[in-house]
Amino acid sequence: IYSEDKVISAKNITPYLTNGNNIFLRRRSNPLSEIFTPMTIGSMARDGGNLILSTEEKNALLQIDTKISTIIKPLYGSLEFIQGKERWCLWIEDEHRDYAESIPEIKNRINKVYQFRVKSKAKTTNGYSSIPHKFAQRCYDETNPIIVPSTSSEKRDYIPIGYLDKGSVVTNSANVIYNSSLPLYSVLTSRLHNLWVKSIGGRLETRIRYSTEMCYNPFPFPKISNLREEDLTRCTLRIIEERSKHSDKTMAELYNPNTMPTGLKEAHSQNDIAVERCFRSIPFISDEERLEYLFKLYEKMIIEEKSANTLFAKQKKSRKRK
Repeated sequence: IYSEDKVISAKNITPYLTNGNNIFLRRRSNPLSEIFTPMTIGSMARDGGNLILSTEEKNALLQIDTKISTIIKPLYGSLEFIQGKERWCLWIEDEHRDYAESIPEIKNRINKVYQFRVKSKAKTTNGYSSIPHKFAQRCYDETNPIIVPSTSSEKRDYIPIGYLDKGSVVTNSANVIYNSSLPLYSVLTSRLHNLWVKSIGGRLETRIRYSTEMCYNPFPFPKISNLREEDLTRCTLRIIEERSKHSDKTMAELYNPNTMPTGLKEAHSQNDIAVERCFRSIPFISDEERLEYLFKLYEKMIIEEKSANTLFAKQKKSRKRK
């Protein structure tokens, strides 16, 4: 296996260009690792653009009635989060529909959503015409979500992810995790996880495509002690603190390898060390070794999972006989 100026003599080259057994990652609908809480794709509007607002459109509505702020939420997709662009959306619950439709400008938008959906050639979109005041597919929780862009530059050492304020809506151009933990954030923002994604994820042109079923759910992460969790938590808080020192910069600027602030770079370096210590105490000497280790762990965890499921099925069958 050739990698830059290194040559590795492999007994067997896997489909992922590592040294090891021929294993094939399968799509998973649930996380393999305990620390990973469910990730899902963001909300899909299918509204013809009528529930989406620019900053100017949002401000114009608020001049009509400041109470309208209760049905407007900040909206984030991959582009908005990484490039720091502002967008908003009308987020109207059923109990607020009457109020929303009492505002002529908003009622007109709702009517346009209805027309867009009812005229669509897609039957699923037609069905959503019964709720023209809502996004077609909604994924939302009143917590601080972690946003993971679906598309990110392959030139970055780290996937730019982040916590959003409560009340933020994530679109289907990004992935979202609700009720997450600080240690999980640490793992996702590590160089090791980015290496995994670059190896098994998809591509949009040369950019990486992050998939819940292929990148997130199959990622192998061992059970760790409370002490290790505390280490990861401290690293996460330091990364967030370093980012806050540069609130004038976009995520694209912060995570450009050529412009990344020194303090943030050091915070990530310490986080990388803490994450890799969760796997083993001996430092990895190359990315090839890191990937080889991850695939072996994945294989081991899959075997253990199958054994546990088989045992559970036998026990369940035994209880039924009794």
